[in-house]
Amino acid sequence: MKYLRLELRYPPELIHPMHRLVDESDAIGRDVLLHGSLFDETADTFLFYVEGDIDVYVDALRAVDRIREFEVTRIDETGYYVFLTQRRDGVDDAMFGSLRRTGIVVVPPIDFRPNGVARLTVLGDHGPLREALAALPDRIESEVLRIGEYDWRQHLFDPGLTDRQFDAVAAAVECGYYESPRAASVSEVADRIGASPSTASEHLRKAESAMMNAFMRLRDVG
Repeated sequence: MKYLRLELRYPPELIHPMHRLVDESDAIGRDVLLHGSLFDETADTFLFYVEGDIDVYVDALRAVDRIREFEVTRIDETGYYVFLTQRRDGVDDAMFGSLRRTGIVVVPPIDFRPNGVARLTVLGDHGPLREALAALPDRIESEVLRIGEYDWRQHLFDPGLTDRQFDAVAAAVECGYYESPRAASVSEVADRIGASPSTASEHLRKAESAMMNAFMRLRDVG
């Protein structure tokens, strides 16, 4: 089953007021949709992870008329869960309507970033995925960041390695490069992936940097 890692860029009129906070206020660092329930025809229920000044976020929640109720749970000094129910409207359909179709699944989280950007993972068959992208409104810019075979275990910890970086790390593990004491050299890793030692070393350095940064982000959230 194929998956797409997408970046969608929305014009100002299609950005939810809460997500605008990432742009409009330095007090909010992250706004991530973790889970959502769309079974009701008139209202949706969501769980968000928010980093920043929660008082600023709560004031903004109270100012959005269609948010019916919400509950905030503190995780640590800067991280919070926000559980809310809101009335559905046309902006919601414009943002994600094309992705609500038979044959595809949007896999959370959806990470709302500055400048109207949302990053998300969508999986399904080739045809429905292609149709979903084609059905996006012209005002929404889309970019496919990554495509591949879906494996939910990967998304438990996904540092976003390129294929060559992954191949280099896999070869390094297989030949004992990461054993203690080290049982293989960079040259042996290079031979396994058909690259020069300098290229193999660069792949390993970039992969290690990406993995450690991704691990620390997990620690920050946990």
